[in-house]
Amino acid sequence: MKVSSFIFFIPIIFLTGCGDSKQKKETPQAPSVEVAHPGFRTVVYTFEYPGYMEAEQTVNLVARVSGYLDSYNFTPGQRVWEGQTLFVIEPQPYKDKVAQAEANVESCKSKLAYAKASYERMKEAVKNKAISEIDYLQSQSDYGEAVAAYEDARAQLSSANIDLSYCTVKAPFTGRISRNMVDPGNMVGTDANNSALATIYKDNQMYLYFNMAYADFMQLPQNSPSALPVTIQDVNNPEKTWIASLDYRSPNVDLSTGTITVRAIARNPNGDLLSGMYVKVVVPYKSVPKAIVIPEASISTNQGGRYIYLVTPDDTVEFRQVKVGTLTPDGMREIISGITTEDRYVTKALINIRPGMKIKPILKF
Repeated sequence: MKVSSFIFFIPIIFLTGCGDSKQKKETPQAPSVEVAHPGFRTVVYTFEYPGYMEAEQTVNLVARVSGYLDSYNFTPGQRVWEGQTLFVIEPQPYKDKVAQAEANVESCKSKLAYAKASYERMKEAVKNKAISEIDYLQSQSDYGEAVAAYEDARAQLSSANIDLSYCTVKAPFTGRISRNMVDPGNMVGTDANNSALATIYKDNQMYLYFNMAYADFMQLPQNSPSALPVTIQDVNNPEKTWIASLDYRSPNVDLSTGTITVRAIARNPNGDLLSGMYVKVVVPYKSVPKAIVIPEASISTNQGGRYIYLVTPDDTVEFRQVKVGTLTPDGMREIISGITTEDRYVTKALINIRPGMKIKPILKF
């Protein structure tokens, strides 16, 4: 019995030992990793600054004559047209003044005709010594006074007509108007507190103002900076953009900030840009054609700077420090040095990759 038991146990030990040896000889399979070749494109270097919009022209409409406000003829906040009547201030008292001034002109005109005729007769009579020198001088004086009175009456009529025209407040240009500051029935024009009627903005073109570091400004093309297009971005919706062109820079550098004020003009046909609106300004200053680019997500950072993982011809992962340039709006990063277009780089899952690691590369086109 003892012998047979011993013989039965030996095959079990032998078989178990063979299984362990087979498992030790198995080699782990290389992981599949996505790789790609760098691309070429033209990249543009830009500066970014905060800015604000201002209407090309802003006019505060005020009452230039006193009286009760009869009406306003516009929709607050909407577009109005050049020459459109906006406000009407009680016109009747000013019409009466015009009629009074016209009557005064006619009276002075008649007196002038009489004084002139009298002067002409006296001038002939004094030549024949039919009248005294004093009578002639008196007629000359009366004629001069009549001329002055007539001119004064005409001036008063002109002033009365101007005051009457001020009763109708018209749009000086086409633009967008604010709400009315005074309701009909109120007295206007008696003092500064009740003279403001509304504000109108000429907004078919808008001014963009921003402060730019002088050192940055000097990197712009100095031969024709005014032709340089800049991009305006809505701070709340960066995908919404407008193009503007530089047309002015301040003649001095601010001592406290080291900046200069720069202005650009942007067309605003749809009225999307509003006066006082804060925006982001993107100013291009350098273009690099055929720059090597890879996705920003394929680059990591360590104490030495930025790095990527390359794949050697024998499919081994290699660590490579790189010098990077600007980032494009679609997330591509320029590589200034450290990679060529013939290299293959690991595109993603960098946290699972180690230098010296064997992989199975899957080329992404």
